[in-house]
Amino acid sequence: MDHSNQRLGVAVVTGGSAGLGLVIADVLLAARYDVIILGRDADRLAGAGRRLTKTARTAGVRVQEMLADVTDEASVAAVFAKVQSDFGRLDVLVNGVGKSDRGRTDSLTRQRLIELMDANVSSALLCSQAALPMLKDSGGVVVNIGSLASKVGARYLGGYCAAKHALAGLTQQMRLEWREYGVHVALVSPGPIQRADAGQRYAHTGGDAPPSAQQPGGGAKLRGLPPERVARSVLRCIRQRRGDIMLPGHLRGLVAVGHLFPALGDWLIRKFTSSSDKR
Repeated sequence: MDHSNQRLGVAVVTGGSAGLGLVIADVLLAARYDVIILGRDADRLAGAGRRLTKTARTAGVRVQEMLADVTDEASVAAVFAKVQSDFGRLDVLVNGVGKSDRGRTDSLTRQRLIELMDANVSSALLCSQAALPMLKDSGGVVVNIGSLASKVGARYLGGYCAAKHALAGLTQQMRLEWREYGVHVALVSPGPIQRADAGQRYAHTGGDAPPSAQQPGGGAKLRGLPPERVARSVLRCIRQRRGDIMLPGHLRGLVAVGHLFPALGDWLIRKFTSSSDKR
């Protein structure tokens, strides 16, 4: 892709009204992409648009907010038809919508697992399918936002590991199949991300898990990642057409060893997460 002072193309960021999605949108705007952020909350979406306007003006690009429920097929079809009519093309799709969880598998319900699969997997599938015709035309890129839970099955994360593992499998399958269209598909799997409400987000869930599970990463002994670092990795995936990025990168070797030697992998996960199993 051209990295000159001209616009680099058009990007859609789902979940772009808050959190990591908002930071990703800001980084893409600064990199000279026109950016459309999708969200379900009109007020929060409008507020995000106002926050991003300064970056868009400085970079000489456009930012636009669009209301959408990315787990609903009709809503997804309508919003990508609007992207086509308003912008005429699409070069990048970042599937940033997701939902985390806390709790033991003992009490994980089928309904809760369905909710998590919808938020983390179905949303990415529906948006990617709707975006595909435009991405074929541009030879574009899809980036799915995974998690370290896409790579390992840590304790006390409820149905989150199952959903993020499913997203990782979907991403690889899409990458292999869509290569023939000239469309690249990538997965970015970050560890816990720094946020103001860290340790408080799951107070209403995971009552059967130890208190340490409420901490970022379910109590993982990892320093929180700045969201800007994760957003820059997304941009690197787009520019370099990288297939899979894990953050922090030094864990890739440990994850690989754990897959080769499951007993050692279990030991490593216990070592890097809270040792407290008390309820």
